[in-house]
Amino acid sequence: MAEYGIILAGGFATRLRPLSYTKPKPLFPVLGKPVIDWIIEKVVEIAEPVISARYLSSMIRSHVASKWGGRVRIVEEDRPLGDGGAVVNVVKSLGVKGAITVANGDVFTDISIKDVWEFHKRKGAAVTIALVEVPPEEVSRFGIALLEDDGRIARFVEKPKEPVGSNLANAGVYIFEPEAVAEFPEPNAGELKIARHIIPRLMEKFDIYGYVHKGLWFDIGTHIDYLKANFAALDKCGSCRPAAPSGVKIIPPVYIGEDVAIGPGSVVGPYAVIGRGSKLGPSVRIKESVLMDGVVAEAGAYIAKSIIGDVVVLGRWTRAVEAVIADGVYVRDEIYVGKGAAIGPNREVDQDVKDGEVLP
Repeated sequence: MAEYGIILAGGFATRLRPLSYTKPKPLFPVLGKPVIDWIIEKVVEIAEPVISARYLSSMIRSHVASKWGGRVRIVEEDRPLGDGGAVVNVVKSLGVKGAITVANGDVFTDISIKDVWEFHKRKGAAVTIALVEVPPEEVSRFGIALLEDDGRIARFVEKPKEPVGSNLANAGVYIFEPEAVAEFPEPNAGELKIARHIIPRLMEKFDIYGYVHKGLWFDIGTHIDYLKANFAALDKCGSCRPAAPSGVKIIPPVYIGEDVAIGPGSVVGPYAVIGRGSKLGPSVRIKESVLMDGVVAEAGAYIAKSIIGDVVVLGRWTRAVEAVIADGVYVRDEIYVGKGAAIGPNREVDQDVKDGEVLP
């Protein structure tokens, strides 16, 4: 097996603001479980997990300590290093000598890293990259690989500006043998990127193979992608269909966390995720939305196609439609939060928020 499984969790998650002002992206929950826990569960099958963290690293450290104890190490970056620089930093910090697997800690996927490892060994590869099919119109967002019939990567293009004859995208899971790690360039004053600086260098020396994953894969880098990840998980999770409390209508698929209270006359779903400890009053309507932990939605609140952060309080007859409300916000009674609106953390909202308006 690999010596270490390096999980990259240092990014700023700027596209997820204002939610990410108070929560690092690896701690964003999918069906109530932080994304990084989904990744650790896969990495631990083949290697000792090591997390490379920087932004809000104290929150990541606290969560990992409470959930995983000493089974998971954390190496902190002293400055932004890029994903490649973060890998080099871990390798040097821990004196790594063996093979490593690397995984992005902010991607939700059901990929089996153990299966990637077994494919890698069957091929006798020095480097393997996991790949996933993306819609043709989205190839410019990712590194794209063109495969030979035997699985070798013939060409790798980072964020192509025009079609390259493939829609197989870099899924953010890698395996590197020691001889490949030895060829990593030294970080300079800037950031070192795996796809831009390391893979092209390694392709000059080694055959690199691509493992094609056919299941779930979501880069949760935007609010829409984060909702899609939760909804896809709901579709797959047959055990997430809760029994309806008395007087409450549940329209599956729905996930309801522990210690959630829902008042009579409420309708929840389809595609609703309710975080643990949340309290929904009577006649509340929730659909196509994610509510994180400890949300209070008082009588008559209506939430659709929205993301609601931790410990948000939504007053009576509030409406949030295609909105993002960050942690700790109090929205007063009868307030409308418009389409595309975003509210920053820890503030009180006492007047309507217009469509597209951003309250920092």
